[in-house]
Amino acid sequence: MAVPIIGNVLKKTFGTRNDRLVKHYLSRVANINALEADYADLTDKELRGKTSEFRRRVGDGEKAYDMIPEIFAVAREAMDRSVGIRNIFNPEENFDSEMLPESVRPLFERTKAEMDGTEDAAPEGELAGCAGPTPGWQLVDIPVEIYRAVRELYPESKPPFRARPFDVQLIGGIVLSQGKIAEMKTGEGKTIVAPLASYLACIEEKQVHVITVNDYLVQRDRDWVFPFYRAMGLTVGAIHPQHMQTPEEKKLAYTCDAIYGTTSEFGFDYLRDNMKLDPEMQFQKKHEYAIVDEVDSTLIDEARTPLI
Repeated sequence: MAVPIIGNVLKKTFGTRNDRLVKHYLSRVANINALEADYADLTDKELRGKTSEFRRRVGDGEKAYDMIPEIFAVAREAMDRSVGIRNIFNPEENFDSEMLPESVRPLFERTKAEMDGTEDAAPEGELAGCAGPTPGWQLVDIPVEIYRAVRELYPESKPPFRARPFDVQLIGGIVLSQGKIAEMKTGEGKTIVAPLASYLACIEEKQVHVITVNDYLVQRDRDWVFPFYRAMGLTVGAIHPQHMQTPEEKKLAYTCDAIYGTTSEFGFDYLRDNMKLDPEMQFQKKHEYAIVDEVDSTLIDEARTPLI
């Protein structure tokens, strides 16, 4: 009887392993939250410059995982700006600029005029994998004063004008960064979690494969978070079957920092690469870091398929 009693005493004193893990993650999140205000006043250009700074520090010997509070605080700010607040300039959302403080409206109009005068960008280079040209309203930096005003208007993070990752999403990103499985309930925002972990891997100069279940979700998720990757100075592509994408388009997508695709397409590209006689003709140059959506299905239901 002594062993169970001692075990219960130790659990009460130190907590279970799960309790300790949760405490660790909550401590990390608290550190991220403490830095939030430090990055809110940075311009879009200054925020984008943090990627080069982080990469330089990792190159100098710092561990990216130890830098998670800074890296995720920057990623949270960029996500909120690029995927959320920027939508006030999205013509489809019909944002009423009269809701802004009177002092901010002229700034809004000047920014909108600059966006209207910016030509749409062709889907090439940093835009590899776009379903079509990227509109000008996604390509112009936004003054910090506008970000502040919209946050006062919409203090809660709800689409379409806010996309600030919640604490549970930060925890999901940390878990993925450890190479572990993060179980997220429906509605907890898995689409935002993957870019957080992807950003950390990109800081380490790793190419990221984000693997999801079908071609519709590949393009939808990639296009939805594209503004985040662009805001961080990174590129993100999408791969599709041969009847949907030319070899040139696919080759361009594989040069990106992050690539969205299905399990089967990544697998078939790997097999096709192994049959090519010239390495220059191969698409997949790196196999460094992968994030798998619906991983329970991949590990259990589809595990009977050799390719998967």
